[in-house]
Amino acid sequence: MTVLREYEYEDHTADIKVIGYGNTPKRAIEALVLGISNLIYNSEKVEKKESFDYDLEGKDILDIIYKVAKTVLEDSFFNKNLAIRDIRVKNLKRVRLESRKYKWYCRFSVYGEKYDKDKHEFRKEVKAVTLHDINITKIKKTYWTVELVVDV
Repeated sequence: MTVLREYEYEDHTADIKVIGYGNTPKRAIEALVLGISNLIYNSEKVEKKESFDYDLEGKDILDIIYKVAKTVLEDSFFNKNLAIRDIRVKNLKRVRLESRKYKWYCRFSVYGEKYDKDKHEFRKEVKAVTLHDINITKIKKTYWTVELVVDV
């Protein structure tokens, strides 16, 4: 089976909306993160030399999407100086806590190498991930879109 992970961009006032597509919510989130990374640098030039694992909790799926994108941008790229070649969402689930209350959990890994402005062809500065226009949509039985706006 072919795993669908694609992304595109839309202008959004002074920012850019990134839209990730996938045949599951996990693949759509991965595509979104790769789309954000490709705004900053050419991820095709990045080698998989290092990896980092993350576990996140959120109040809902939109909170998880925001936290994944923010973690990759701020922790992996800004703090660890890691250029991302790939991301794998290994676990994404909603867990019932008590009487109709739920929490979401996400475990994912990022793969890449230390960022080199020349090697990875710097493209654009992305300052932050925003909560503006964040959305996840099931288009067909097995087709999802995830979108959010980044501050450039």
